[in-house]
Amino acid sequence: MINNKKMTEFTLIDVIERQIHFTKTNTVFDKTDFKDYDEGKLLAFSEMLEDVNELKEDEFVDKYQNIMRKLAKKFEEDKADEDKKDIEKMSGYNNAIVTIMMCINPNFEYEL
Repeated sequence: MINNKKMTEFTLIDVIERQIHFTKTNTVFDKTDFKDYDEGKLLAFSEMLEDVNELKEDEFVDKYQNIMRKLAKKFEEDKADEDKKDIEKMSGYNNAIVTIMMCINPNFEYEL
């Protein structure tokens, strides 16, 4: 998966693609235990991969900060009512967003 690019050519697209590759192929975790979590991660990474090609940095950051805020609110309000599978999927989705947002600004881990 590692390409011999110059680091000046390494982009957020590369980071997202490597995250997708790792999520699909990793042998560190039991796939059955993380099925729903990984499904959420892959969904977020796929959406972000599309957006990184379309949006400017501030648009991208605004979009995903808003999503993270909505998810945080949903976690607080609905946690008792949500199915465990849904919670795992939302967690994976949220954590994938945080992972990529931290590449843009490490402070995003602590903002929400």
